[in-house]
Amino acid sequence: MVSLAYLLQKRRGFGGGRSGGGGGSKSGGSSSSGSSSKGSSSGGSSSSGSSSKGSSSGGTSSGSSGLSGARTGRPAQSISPYNAGGGAPRTISAGVPFAGRQYGGLPRSQIYSGYGYGGGYGSFARGAAIGGVAGLGYGYVRGLGFPYGMWPLYYGPHYWGDDEYGPHTNDSRPGGALMAASFSPPGVAADAPPQYLIYGDAESVSNMTDFFTTDCDAYNVVAPTAVDDNGAYPSGTNTTLLPRLDPSQVLAYYRASSFALYSFFEDTPSNPNATVNYTEPISTAPYLYPTSARNSTFEECLNQSLTESLPIADGYVETTSGATASLPIVAWPLVLLLTFLAAILPPAL
Repeated sequence: MVSLAYLLQKRRGFGGGRSGGGGGSKSGGSSSSGSSSKGSSSGGSSSSGSSSKGSSSGGTSSGSSGLSGARTGRPAQSISPYNAGGGAPRTISAGVPFAGRQYGGLPRSQIYSGYGYGGGYGSFARGAAIGGVAGLGYGYVRGLGFPYGMWPLYYGPHYWGDDEYGPHTNDSRPGGALMAASFSPPGVAADAPPQYLIYGDAESVSNMTDFFTTDCDAYNVVAPTAVDDNGAYPSGTNTTLLPRLDPSQVLAYYRASSFALYSFFEDTPSNPNATVNYTEPISTAPYLYPTSARNSTFEECLNQSLTESLPIADGYVETTSGATASLPIVAWPLVLLLTFLAAILPPAL
């Protein structure tokens, strides 16, 4: 049962809360790995959620606790969309990558990681406010844990300590090897270069491509495509329609720098440090749209979809909750019936 604390939780992100129109409210989307319903939000952006999917689990960080007093239970061992995250960080078992490091612990409300690679690590907050400039902090990711159960993105050798998370085709990565997909808002010509691109693990990129289509009416320019070990795309890929993974074009990172949203506009936030120790593969430079072409409502929809739907490590598996914890077994059928009726009946006026 979704807690009141979850429903009222404030969300944050680069685009603010989604305003009316331009993509409408969300209703679950079509995930490749299961989903549930989710409510729309207001305010800024990162969200929380409930429900589960079940996928791989990864590593993690110096994270903090989950929703204060909102949930009880034991730590979960899966990664899923919509769940609230949080809980106590867990330690990766021996015999798997990054054994001994921690994973999980940060709530979904902190999923927005800022503009700088290496941000989004809870108390470190490197992507939140560095030098008084929100969202422009860069930090090394070598040796860190995984506060959402997912590894940081890999760009190439020596890029802010990302070496240990490569190569791009490493299928030990939670969610699968790295992929990219490009898309644009509705109304853009079908053969035009994309306005946006996402980069992350295969499962997350596939899921979010579906969610963007369902929730924001996005037009898919190039479907999820694998990234080769040299950071380029497979032979024959049209790099005008699927631009190179130049980190200076990133609009926002999410989930402790494990997922990136790119935008191709003349005013895309950039930082000189973005390309330190990064050698881009030889490819076509992306077409940059004029700033006036930005659709702020569409961007808000993308941001909300990402903050609500990106798979993260489950914080808890419900075992008891509030007053129901002490109910006798004979009372549980009534509790389940009331829960079902609350889900299907229209709200009172």
